[in-house]
Amino acid sequence: MRKKVKTLIAYFGIISIVLWVFTFPALADKVTLVGEVNDNQEIVTEDQIYTVGDSPVGDDLVLNYISQRVKVVGRIVEGEEGKIIIVEFFEVVEE
Repeated sequence: MRKKVKTLIAYFGIISIVLWVFTFPALADKVTLVGEVNDNQEIVTEDQIYTVGDSPVGDDLVLNYISQRVKVVGRIVEGEEGKIIIVEFFEVVEE
């Protein structure tokens, strides 16, 4: 009986670790940026330039809203050439 309990606890621990590893990226903090979309697939804010990462929403943003001021919600990822934002939502804002 004790061996079964120890085995069950070990399996529970392994499953918990695996779930944490796969859910950790999803728990990354969301940020909100306000800036202008340029023709280099970037969002330019007052103090930073963010490359727009690959996502359906991000593709729509950089293809259809060039030179417009937008409010963007997404996750920031550090890339080789700077900060990348994975856009989850955006809206055009009036200046």
